[in-house]
Amino acid sequence: MSIKPLIRPGHFLIASVVATLVLVFFMEGVARIVLGAPMKPAVLICNIFGWDESLLWLGEVIHFGLGIIAFPIGYVIALAVTGMRAGVVSGVIWGVILWIGAGTVFMSLAGAPLFWGFGKATMAALVAHVAYGAVLGGLLGRGTQSAIV
Repeated sequence: MSIKPLIRPGHFLIASVVATLVLVFFMEGVARIVLGAPMKPAVLICNIFGWDESLLWLGEVIHFGLGIIAFPIGYVIALAVTGMRAGVVSGVIWGVILWIGAGTVFMSLAGAPLFWGFGKATMAALVAHVAYGAVLGGLLGRGTQSAIV
């Protein structure tokens, strides 16, 4: 599969930014309703690097950088390797993969319980990452190829 149609810079950037904003909406807004407080990935990032709260802004920058640049590039590479097409279904799969990575690797590195302690936060994070993946895949697939798979 050629990834050329997926890496038009403007299209790629818009899809990545919108997907990241959806993720933030779920982590800040929806999680606040469901959990009583927003999810704070920047705090986890600061914990991973041993930074104090004065560098929370840098944790936010890193989280946005991952959402806008690193994870979309990973998604496009995964599509090229697997032969799947960009779309909502492959995006949802990517979201689940990111959730598993966040719940295991990142939580362990931050010294936090695996999968957010297997409580409501676990499901809230799953929904947020799946929404991110669905939007990313759907927008990247829109106008470039079939967006079904």
